[in-house]
Formats: sequence, structure tokens, C-alpha cells
Amino acid sequence: MSRASARERTRRVNQALDLLKKKTSPPEVVASLVTQFDLSARQAYRYLHDAQRLAQPLAVPEAKTVFTVKLPPRLIQRVRRRARARGQPISEVVTEALQELLTQPNPHG
Repeated sequence: MSRASARERTRRVNQALDLLKKKTSPPEVVASLVTQFDLSARQAYRYLHDAQRLAQPLAVPEAKTVFTVKLPPRLIQRVRRRARARGQPISEVVTEALQELLTQPNPHG
């Protein structure tokens, strides 16, 4: 069985939370998750446990797409070092940098 994406994990935890808020018993939540998402009972219990610690649903992360660009090798090395130092994936570091750039006023209109 493959690892769930962040979006899948969020949907599953939110579903468990929704069921808990409807006063569904924990064993019934697990059974529902097993059926709805084709999970093992063990994995369903993990989602239930995560949901029990929440007051509000998690925000569903935006889907990601592969975007290929050509960069100078030295810049790639710097990005990799920064990502490693922060303990983040390279895509996260690049996303933050681009979002910061794109939120600045455009001097050219």
C-alpha cells in the first residue's frame, strides 16, 4: 500500500473529525474510514487519533504539479543547501521564494 498524499491524509482526518462531531463512536469512525477509503483498521485508527486532537478541520493543501525550469548549477546547489538547512523539501523553498517575489508590487505594471 502506498503512502497517502497530504491531500488524501487531510481528507481522511477531516472525515474522521466530521464523524466524531456527529457523535459517532470511535469504533464506528474506524469502520467507516476502512470502508470509505479502503484502509486497514490500523491506518484508520491513526486518522481517528489525529482527528481527536483537532478542534477544527485541517485546510486541504492545494494540488501540486511538476514544473520544470533550467537553472544555473550554482543556484541549484544554493537552493539544495537552503532546503537541507531548513529541513524542507526543495519545492517548499522554491514555492516560498516565488510567492514572496510575486507578492511584491510589479514596477513594470
